[in-house]
Amino acid sequence: MIIRDININDYNKVDKLMQQIHGIHVVNRPDVYIDMEHPYSISELEKIIEDDNVISVLAESGGEILGLCIVTIRNKSGMVDKKIAYMDDLCVDESVRGRGIGKKLFSFVSNEAKKRDAERLDLMVWSFNNRALSFYEELGMQTQCYILEKEL
Repeated sequence: MIIRDININDYNKVDKLMQQIHGIHVVNRPDVYIDMEHPYSISELEKIIEDDNVISVLAESGGEILGLCIVTIRNKSGMVDKKIAYMDDLCVDESVRGRGIGKKLFSFVSNEAKKRDAERLDLMVWSFNNRALSFYEELGMQTQCYILEKEL
């Protein structure tokens, strides 16, 4: 398995992975997520790939894309001046989950973010996604805050 940068020729396979993760969110939070054919358009993926502040990589073996990770490096305004890496997406194909691919992607982007002077990695997990929460906690992530909601 190799980890490499995403390129625009990967769009169809990246789109299939993003459909998997988006589908989980649609099923569990239909009040927030809408069912859509393409979570990222081709032009949106192009912008991600071309952005120097974004780490966009995939795990590949034998020409098959097994997973992907997209991380944005940024400074938060109004906060202590430090670079933060924000993990927008980490998705492993459901057919190969549990084989360490997600851990390898997480480690790769963490190291790449450090090289770009990021001091912390942040991400968001929905409360329904216990599997993802356990996965990230196993990797040393800690709860930073709670976002609460109430229907009005």
